[in-house]
Amino acid sequence: MFSPESHLIIAHLFPRLIGIIYFFALGSLLFQIRGLIGERGILPVRAYLDHFRNRLGTRRFYWVPTVFWWDCSDQALMAVAGLGTFLAVLLAFGIYPFLLLPLLFLIHLSIVSVGQDFLSFGWEMFFLETSCHAFLLSLASIPNSVVWISVCFLIFRFHLQAGTSKLLSREPVWRNLTALFYHYQTQPLPNMMAWYLHKFPLWFHKLSTFMTLLIEIVLPFAIFGPKEFQFAAFLGFFFLQFSIWISGNYSYLNHLTAVLVSLLISDSYLDHFFTLPDTPPTPWYLDFFLYLSGGIMICLQLLRLYHHFFHDKRVGRILSYVEPFHIANRYGIFAVMTTTRYEIVIEGSNDRKVWKEYLFPYKPSEINRRPRRVSPYQPRIDWQAWFLPFEDFKSAVWFQNFLYRILEGSPQVLSLLRLNPFPDKPPQFVRAIIYTYEFTDTKTKQAKGEWWRRTYVDSYSPIFYRHKSIPK
Repeated sequence: MFSPESHLIIAHLFPRLIGIIYFFALGSLLFQIRGLIGERGILPVRAYLDHFRNRLGTRRFYWVPTVFWWDCSDQALMAVAGLGTFLAVLLAFGIYPFLLLPLLFLIHLSIVSVGQDFLSFGWEMFFLETSCHAFLLSLASIPNSVVWISVCFLIFRFHLQAGTSKLLSREPVWRNLTALFYHYQTQPLPNMMAWYLHKFPLWFHKLSTFMTLLIEIVLPFAIFGPKEFQFAAFLGFFFLQFSIWISGNYSYLNHLTAVLVSLLISDSYLDHFFTLPDTPPTPWYLDFFLYLSGGIMICLQLLRLYHHFFHDKRVGRILSYVEPFHIANRYGIFAVMTTTRYEIVIEGSNDRKVWKEYLFPYKPSEINRRPRRVSPYQPRIDWQAWFLPFEDFKSAVWFQNFLYRILEGSPQVLSLLRLNPFPDKPPQFVRAIIYTYEFTDTKTKQAKGEWWRRTYVDSYSPIFYRHKSIPK
């Protein structure tokens, strides 16, 4: 059932594949991190760390684990992200994975710990937990059996929690199998294929929803079977991730999941393409460390799975002590499916009569602009804007700061946008309004070239003046 000695090839390749994911995860931040959390960014990391420094004292190093306690300047942010990108390239070439993996884990954890709203997505935590397992696998030529069980259990738990969270939410669209009919149109960053898939008949969407639940809830149990069952599970999981990738933009989540589930492929399927690696014996002291570490990871995962179904306060308290390090996370995406797409549009003006629209790089804006494919790159400002309609403007602190930076004319923040309609001087006024967006029908697209139909709903924010301070 669990035979790590028959998965030597993929276990040997696994750290290299993780290096490729790190390249996209950290490399994409080089173009965004200053505008997001830099000194003149939307949520400056210095103010964030000062808050915890005053509140937690020396305990801050545990609850907010980051190297930026020592230096959080823009130069430090760029240096850490740049170093991580460079180390990711080395890891992808298989250079000292047992040294590079903990360094990359520290770099990624440091950025996630101070990333606030912009690095709070589930795949950041999923990547950290996966990286922790990748490090343990890299320490032995033949994967330790307990560590291997923990890795397989992570694959099992990730999918099972994703599927059961949809049913536990009691959302009607999951129970009547219409969720994917809405999903293609209302997901955060749809691509061109989403427009076409949305036109498929209702029976197709119901079948797709049923298959999604089947793959996430039933198929994970095949992991505990023989190699043929495990390979079938890999094919199902890979097909699901490919289907999500082809119709949407979810950062590096689909790529990371595909890399993780590839561990289910045994050597008998790969030895025609790859040479079996050498397997020197593992020293007893290292084996002891792996047994201990793997056992701890299994226990934490069991607690997390139990807490997923029963929400035990005592278990939650235990898990809270490891939450800063993200090595045993809760999972579940789109448990609540939105059925209407709302978009926040930002406009600037100098006279309150003529308003010009600021354009985000990839989220829906102009009705005749084709939805783009950008994953594994993640435009984080676009992603964060998708959540705005689900909260009140007064509680959206990052967005208040964003409008302030627009009025201020911060070049770091404006670089996050695709079009600044006031390139020479910031506008006197800025506002945010809400539209609903819907995919057009085929006839409209062919006749007018319009991918979207949008309808004005209401104001989202007050009108702000350039010299009027915005509450932080």
